[in-house]
Amino acid sequence: MSSPVSLVVPIRRFDDAKSRLAAVLSPADRRELAISCAREVVRSIPHADVFVICDDDEVAEFARDLGATAVMVQAEGLNASLAAGLPRVIADRPDQPVVVAHADLPFGRRLGELWDDIGHELTAESVVIVPDDRLDGSNVVLIGIGLLPTWRFAYGVGSFEAHRSHARHLGVEPIVIVDELLSLDVDTPDDLENPRISRLLDRLITKRDNS
Repeated sequence: MSSPVSLVVPIRRFDDAKSRLAAVLSPADRRELAISCAREVVRSIPHADVFVICDDDEVAEFARDLGATAVMVQAEGLNASLAAGLPRVIADRPDQPVVVAHADLPFGRRLGELWDDIGHELTAESVVIVPDDRLDGSNVVLIGIGLLPTWRFAYGVGSFEAHRSHARHLGVEPIVIVDELLSLDVDTPDDLENPRISRLLDRLITKRDNS
C-alpha cells in the first residue's frame, strides 16, 4: 500500500476550461478533454485522500462521484484558491504530506507510480517539484507536513523557479523530478501537437468534432 498522502487537485468549471484551445477544439471537445484529464489525475494515487478545490457545483459533484472530498472556495485565481482550500485539507489530514497536481495532465495516472517510487523516502521537510516540459510551470508540487504551515504557492509564469526559490527560502533544497509524462499538460494548441498527446486524444475526447 502507498504511504499516506493528501492529493489536492484544483479544478475550474468544465465549461470554462481550456479556452486557449478554442481555435482547434469545439466547446464540447474542450469540456470532455478537461473532464477526462481531471479524472485521470483524481484517480492517480490509489489509497490517497483526494481533495478537489473548486468553486462550482458540477465540479464538486464530479469529485464526490470519484470518492474525493470537494473543498468549495470563493477565491479568484489558483494561488488564492489553494490558500483558501489548503487549511481545510490540513485540518482533515494533519499528519499527511500534500501533493498538488494540475488537473490537465493527460498522463496523470503516472503520478501514482511516482508516489510509489518516492513516497516512503520523503521527510516532513521535503519539497518535490515536477516541472512542465518547458521548465517554466509546476505540474506537481509535494510539500512535507513540516513545511505546510509556511508554504506559499506561486503559480503562474515562472512558477517552477518561484517554487524552487521559496523552498530554499524555507531552508530546503527541493527535489526536482523531470518526468517525461508528468511534464506534459494540455493548455495550448502546440501541446496537442506533441506526439504522445496526439496519440492519446481519441481516448480523452471520445466523440471528437472534426468539422
